[in-house]
Amino acid sequence: MRAAVMWESGGPFDVREVSLATPGPREVVVRLHSVGVCASDLSLTTVFGQPTPVVLGHEGAGVVAEVGREVRNVRPGDRVLVLWVAPCGTCRPCLRGDEYLCANRSSTADARAGREHTSTQRLSIDGQAVHQGMKTATFAERTLLPDHAVIKIADDLPFEIAALFGCATATGAGAALRSAAVRPGDRVAVIGCGAIGLNALLGAIVAGASDLVAVDPMASRRDFALSLGATAAATPEEFADGRRDLDVVIDAVGAPATVLTAWRAVRRGGTVTVVGAGAPGAVVEIPAYEMFHDDKRITGSFHGGISLRRDLPLLTDLWRTGRLPVEKLLSDPVELADINRVVADQRSGAVVRTPIHIE
Repeated sequence: MRAAVMWESGGPFDVREVSLATPGPREVVVRLHSVGVCASDLSLTTVFGQPTPVVLGHEGAGVVAEVGREVRNVRPGDRVLVLWVAPCGTCRPCLRGDEYLCANRSSTADARAGREHTSTQRLSIDGQAVHQGMKTATFAERTLLPDHAVIKIADDLPFEIAALFGCATATGAGAALRSAAVRPGDRVAVIGCGAIGLNALLGAIVAGASDLVAVDPMASRRDFALSLGATAAATPEEFADGRRDLDVVIDAVGAPATVLTAWRAVRRGGTVTVVGAGAPGAVVEIPAYEMFHDDKRITGSFHGGISLRRDLPLLTDLWRTGRLPVEKLLSDPVELADINRVVADQRSGAVVRTPIHIE
């Protein structure tokens, strides 16, 4: 099969033939139809220590092609979404409904540490092992996954929308709907208007935010946020020098400077929700007296607080009714061979998300 291989940290993708292992008893092979390039894919090797060579990618949807002999939840021909947070269903977070915090989830840190349950490679080139980024490796024609790492999707949900639901929408819209719990009439700001931030903006609109400020250094992204329903837009500098009375600020960047800006912008009793993936070792210093005196709340938002097994029907219904028009974030699809151009376009801000269609 063809896959996009990154040979060295931060390097370009090399689309070439890669061998895929035969599925084990509890594994499935998914023939991918649409995948997305997320910003975290691009920082996985440079910031978070993902070993190379690697096939990256964690946003993806397609059709089950093969199943192992013990698989019961899906069968060949089922339309499915790839879950990069694949819940075990038995740990304490899973049992209390917080599947996105599954204690047994594999991660890049596991692969870096050489832990046993990530040591078996399912991809290879001429006998050389190739890592599966995020244990999903969706930048390929096919991917091999545990059976609990897929979920069936509705027949009317296009693959490119489903793939977006797999990360950008779940994480962004979830940050507003679940983690920050935006309420009707809230005054909200979103810092960072990439795919995650714009989905957070759409989620805040669904939740009923009355005043919605989009913050980004790129004028094109600020204008796009206004077209989606933001009521105002500002550069980071303008926002840092401006309002101090917001109910909720969602930080889709995650840098110490943006977290502090968000902290200063919320009112007493307000909420800061950090959904941007901060770099390991980055530290945010908040005065202890302000934490006490201003009664502000600061929360992380991993995967937007979304459990896709629970919340995929909600996201699908919101999309069907036009209340979550995430298709507006998508550019015209391209082929896997164009992945390096997709990366360049998204990094430049020329597009939000370009679906890669794989046939």
